[in-house]
Amino acid sequence: MNLAVTKAFGNACGLTALGTVLTVLAQPAFAVDITFSGFVRQEAALKLTDDENPFNTQGNIFNGKTVALNPLVPGLPTTATRPARSTDNDFNLLATRFELNMDATFSQSLKAHVTTRAYLDWDVYDDNGGSTPFETDIRGGGRGSLLEVNGNSYMVDLPAAYLDFADGPLFIRAGNQQIAWGESLFFRVLDLPNGLDLRRHLILDPAAEEFSDKRVPALGLRASYRVDDVWEAEGFVQQFNPSITNNPSTPYNVIPDQFTVHDRYDWVDASVNVGGRLRAQFEDLGLQFVAMSRRNPDGVYRWTQSGVGPLAGTPFEIDPVNGVTSATEWFYYAHQVRLDGTAGLNAAVDDFQPATGLLGAFNVGNDMGLAGAELDTFFATFGGLRGHIERYYPYENVFGMGANYIFEDEPGSLFDQLIVRAEGSFTPDKKFTSPSLSQEPITEDEWTFALVFEKYHRFSTEFPATYIVAQYLYKSESDLFGRHLSGYGGSLANNPTGVDGYHAVALALQQPSPSLEWRFDLSVLYDLRGGAMIQPGAKWKPNGDWQVDLYATIFAAEDDNKNALSTLDFADEAFLRITRQF
Repeated sequence: MNLAVTKAFGNACGLTALGTVLTVLAQPAFAVDITFSGFVRQEAALKLTDDENPFNTQGNIFNGKTVALNPLVPGLPTTATRPARSTDNDFNLLATRFELNMDATFSQSLKAHVTTRAYLDWDVYDDNGGSTPFETDIRGGGRGSLLEVNGNSYMVDLPAAYLDFADGPLFIRAGNQQIAWGESLFFRVLDLPNGLDLRRHLILDPAAEEFSDKRVPALGLRASYRVDDVWEAEGFVQQFNPSITNNPSTPYNVIPDQFTVHDRYDWVDASVNVGGRLRAQFEDLGLQFVAMSRRNPDGVYRWTQSGVGPLAGTPFEIDPVNGVTSATEWFYYAHQVRLDGTAGLNAAVDDFQPATGLLGAFNVGNDMGLAGAELDTFFATFGGLRGHIERYYPYENVFGMGANYIFEDEPGSLFDQLIVRAEGSFTPDKKFTSPSLSQEPITEDEWTFALVFEKYHRFSTEFPATYIVAQYLYKSESDLFGRHLSGYGGSLANNPTGVDGYHAVALALQQPSPSLEWRFDLSVLYDLRGGAMIQPGAKWKPNGDWQVDLYATIFAAEDDNKNALSTLDFADEAFLRITRQF
């Protein structure tokens, strides 16, 4: 399908779906049964440690420190000092959320749903940058998704605006929607159609909510047909919308602030994702088969020309205030985000230097010491450099399969009504960001697998049943965040060594109180190479109108760059939500 046809199809699909919803909603009120619901919520995340986000300028661990330089060119400075900065944030988040749901019933076959979400960040987080939490260069006007408006500290969007048609075994949904597949906590093995919007609270919402507030909505058409009592077929076509990452100088930013990221969504804004799912239920055994053709919503990153100043033709910009000022800082932050500092220098030289002759830069091979000296020559010359990278979105095909089985045993025993689920996916020739940020991505076949055990079990006659979920995850090429495993294992003393396969386990427990007024939660994610995320919590619902949620998210991770969770080791917090429903 050529670009013109793809663009026409995508625009027609989106406009037709949205137009249909709006036209139907405009019918006289007396012909429609309309109901409203929603909530107002105050959200706050209080830091549990004094650690600042090290990926932001004011949290940079080298602030105020003098580091020795080892330039190749005699006569250049031999030390560098980053400006001394400090900040003392008590809160990662303080925000007010409003959601309004409108449901309209036109007939037994025709219904509509619209959710309006407004989110106001009270801007209590302090950093020296001028970034805002929500504005992004993915779409025009600073929008992250199509039906969104935002400003310095707010965003308003329509996470759902669709029309449903049902006629016997046929179901059709048209409009702005999220498509949630797969049932794994933490892991998105079959949850493939939509990317994630990480701007509001990264991945730190209660794990049991399974990214329900994170999926990026997009205009699309989805249909399912129940063939008989066993088989059901489903398919969709949806405008591509990528995952939305956190901006620099915001509380949960995880891309070092010494980088400027150029998003290339405008290259592919006419693209659509298509996919299908076939499901079957044979008594206690359920099966599903999934196939998708999509653009990778997480994207691939690589060096790009800065277009700024005398180094415009290179991936660098002179920036002695917020840029990298020493090879030590360069290598430290490269390894923190699972990049290879030595190979990264080589890629910047090989892909860009021949056209510019930048200081006669040369490929240093695997010699980390020589790479440090060459880098320090640049930093001694310019005082500091900011790197420029771009994110683009290659196509990929994903094939998946899932199965679940319900075991029966002695009533009340641990194995009675135990549900075992298995989900797996295969992505041939998947493109990954190279740890060198080179122009050529790593291309590998990736396998992803999750095994899930799910059970309601009553331990006491005085309490309702406890909900228990235990999981195992395996990924062959990348980690929990999609970073290629070849970037693991680096330090200030050695280049990355890589690791084989990503393995993690998870446990979730939910225990209601006898009156159901309280629910106590515990979720744990453990990276088998030494990192853990622990999230205890409690929900209090004194009546139908009010709800209070209190959670803590605690990270404990080995700082050897061999587990995924050490990246978020700064983000320990207590998270409070007070909700008034209507």
